[in-house]
Amino acid sequence: MSASSTGAEGDGGGIRAVSRAWRVLRAFSPERMSLSVAELVRETGLPRTTVLRLVETLAGEGVLEQGGVDGQVRVGTALIAFAAFADAAWAVPAATAARMRALAAETGETVSLYVRSGVRRVVVGQAPSPNTLRHVVQPGDELPLSVGSAAYVLLSLESAAVLEALLPQVSSDVDGMRAVIAEAAERGWCLTHGQREPGNTGLAVPVPEVDGRRRGLPVVLALGGPTVRFGDEKVPGFVAAVQRCAADIAVSGLPPALG
Repeated sequence: MSASSTGAEGDGGGIRAVSRAWRVLRAFSPERMSLSVAELVRETGLPRTTVLRLVETLAGEGVLEQGGVDGQVRVGTALIAFAAFADAAWAVPAATAARMRALAAETGETVSLYVRSGVRRVVVGQAPSPNTLRHVVQPGDELPLSVGSAAYVLLSLESAAVLEALLPQVSSDVDGMRAVIAEAAERGWCLTHGQREPGNTGLAVPVPEVDGRRRGLPVVLALGGPTVRFGDEKVPGFVAAVQRCAADIAVSGLPPALG
């Protein structure tokens, strides 16, 4: 297969073409279902000729729709099936969602489930804080692995070989990362203040395996909220409450995609 048939601009084969197509799709959002070619070029940073070729290919598969009087590019009907599949694969079981809501009510803070995807951590479930002032993330949000309690606990669950391969990609301070990850592994939980954003605190624990069954990915349960509500006197109770919830949801179940 020639480079011209597999890669946009003949610059790296099929993998580059897939990556670029994904960049085009990620330019769309619930707030922006329709974009012009010029907007896609600006959002993706790709050449116009590449964007036009990718849009044509994706439209041919029904993932995008092209044309119309206004010349806009829109999300296509093929995404309906993908959305249904994604919802089935990543839906948090009802009992687990209820337990997460109970923890949010008990602590007054936002409760989130995280998994690792490459060099990012992804929110796969959430129960928001009942307070007006609260930590805000949404399912599907991607956050860095370089900072934050959930990131450190996720990394502490990786094998030594995987961790050593990941660290140089995640941070320039590899030794510092090793130290904080080792501490999280030893304690079984991690607390960080203001690392991702000032004034916000995160507390994370691993979701244990049940009866030695291995799941597809390590999972972390995290509590997040304003630092002023995470005083020293509250932290031990928060840790115990999050650990109890993590043990409960290991039994009540996780999204099917996690195995």
